[in-house]
Amino acid sequence: MSQLCKEKITCPKCQAEDDFEFWSSINVDLNPELKEKIFNEEIFIWTCPKCGAKVFIPFGTLYHDMSHKFMLFFQHEDPEDGKKYESFDMPEAIGLDKDYIFRSVYGLMNFKEKILVLENGLNDIAVEKLKYSITHLMDSSMSVRGDKLFFEGITKPDDENKFGQIIFYRLSPKEDECGQIGLGMQKYYEQCLALTLDKRFEVNSCACVDEEWVSIKMKGLE
Repeated sequence: MSQLCKEKITCPKCQAEDDFEFWSSINVDLNPELKEKIFNEEIFIWTCPKCGAKVFIPFGTLYHDMSHKFMLFFQHEDPEDGKKYESFDMPEAIGLDKDYIFRSVYGLMNFKEKILVLENGLNDIAVEKLKYSITHLMDSSMSVRGDKLFFEGITKPDDENKFGQIIFYRLSPKEDECGQIGLGMQKYYEQCLALTLDKRFEVNSCACVDEEWVSIKMKGLE
């Protein structure tokens, strides 16, 4: 179930106080409207009832999608203890299917992306490996610049790409270099096949799986 909580907020503009309602857990099957509020970020906005000022209030939440069988433990900021990539086992008493996916996610853009990846039925590890391959192997200048890729969606098959394309948005420090990157879905399937042969990328617990996690695994830094 989704759980709604309240916290007193003081307006930074007029000093008026009022309650801010935030969700400590979200079951998107029971409250599907909350997904849209995450993507338009309305869920994190508090509006002062006196002066109308809008304040962004970051909070963490547990995002549960029963239809697609995944749970995301979301926080806006990386943990201060430096244990971002330490995995943890889920209690057996939680009563969920063994094929459920559990992930820790840090950062709002990463949160939105992870939802889209898992909703589309993709292997998020393969997606992150593909992103790493694009930015470190296909065009290493992207990693040098600090470019980041975010999954956007999958196109329908056509004459040129019989499996469709996987589309990423490229966010670059140089605004004029941002844009989309599309690759044939066969590149994604190649990554899926590679995962079956590479035990370094096995995940049997709740972990933060992102491009940096892939980099750590690739470099054997654990």
